[in-house]
Amino acid sequence: MPLSAKYSSFNLAPLRRNTIGKGSTAVVKTVHAVSDHNKIYAVKEFHKHGGAYDSEHDYNAKLAVEYEIVKKLRHPNIVHTEELCLGPHSRWCHVMEYCAGGDLFALIKSQTEPMAPRERNCLFKQLLRGVAYLHSVGVAHRDIKPENLLLTLDGTLKISDFGVSHVVQEDIPDGEVKLCTAVCGSEPYISPEVFPAEDGSVLYDPRTLDVWSCAITFFCITFGGHPFAKADMSDARYKEYVEKLEKFYNKHPDADFSSSDCEDFPNVRMLTPFSNACRRLILRMLEPDPKKRITAQQALNDSFVHRIELCCMTTDADMDPAAQGVVIDATDKNSQKNFSKAPIRRSHSHFANSKKKS
Repeated sequence: MPLSAKYSSFNLAPLRRNTIGKGSTAVVKTVHAVSDHNKIYAVKEFHKHGGAYDSEHDYNAKLAVEYEIVKKLRHPNIVHTEELCLGPHSRWCHVMEYCAGGDLFALIKSQTEPMAPRERNCLFKQLLRGVAYLHSVGVAHRDIKPENLLLTLDGTLKISDFGVSHVVQEDIPDGEVKLCTAVCGSEPYISPEVFPAEDGSVLYDPRTLDVWSCAITFFCITFGGHPFAKADMSDARYKEYVEKLEKFYNKHPDADFSSSDCEDFPNVRMLTPFSNACRRLILRMLEPDPKKRITAQQALNDSFVHRIELCCMTTDADMDPAAQGVVIDATDKNSQKNFSKAPIRRSHSHFANSKKKS
């Protein structure tokens, strides 16, 4: 279907500049529904040229694969793709929900002071929810970073840009796992096993990459930057991190960061600002050995994450007090007070400390 049959980029007075993002393979613009100008959407228009695609057939094939992935994704923390349309100059377009809050990278850079722990933790938990869902349906993102995480005005975080995503399993949960053989993602967020071995070979489970990238993103939210330029021994900070882990395990061979009783930690400076519970989780996510690294679902089930308060409803179950183990009696003040302690509360705003645009 032609894009113009249902969508138009004209008469957008509040959105004078309808281009909201550019990349090597696509440009993202805002449009409105022809039938209702109040309904705003984002359209990702894919370039045909520029070296990203070898031929017309390659262009069509790669975009078909991406669309096949995104069209089946349904989760509050995933950007919803409405449909595939043919835009100007026979360019394919993904019509998606519009996230008016912009991307997480811009939010991080706009903060006038460090983000409060409850705010950064809220974003982290939403990210883990989205990634755990992706893995549960057999998809790995492979490029988790703040630039690819969008926000709605109510503070809901949504994972976007599935251009390098990978179908890990066709049949869940017992289907064959399809490993990856190419380096993918942005270097500071890439896990160590993704970088080529000495013989130049690459073979990894992309889900372990996503978990590592989530932890690095958490550091970006907290400190405004990533802990390593590259998770490789050629990087001084990463090398120091690995050596301190090895030194710790040599001294504490039975250390178990999955246990709340574990109070001994590697002497890693970047972890000192966090609570013990948070440190235990991050160490499990930033485990250099992918076979020992926890899964996204295990991270989501961690006691530290379970206690994180969210500022928005992210699943239908969140709206059901019984799903949170809370029984409400409208005539009982104590019952209502208990529900106020549930982990879903609109008690903070991720945009409160952002610089005001002139």
